[in-house]
Amino acid sequence: MLTVVQKQLSHDLFHKLKLHFPDIELVEIIENPFERDSVWMRIIPPAESVRSIQFGELAADMATDILVEQDCDIMISFAAHPASTH
Repeated sequence: MLTVVQKQLSHDLFHKLKLHFPDIELVEIIENPFERDSVWMRIIPPAESVRSIQFGELAADMATDILVEQDCDIMISFAAHPASTH
């Protein structure tokens, strides 16, 4: 079960990323089933490949800062874009 601190840090990270990439979407924040003290955050990244790479780099940097400064491991994984409904 996620702690209050893990939840808060994860939501704060998402909101900071959203300021730089307004088109991202949060899918879920869950406890890593293999490492109970780690958080998995699934996000739908920007659709454009260059922006998706930039997003991944910024997300990794910010998650690393949280790990070093707050001792909270947050792993960000990309979720699939929803299928188009044309």
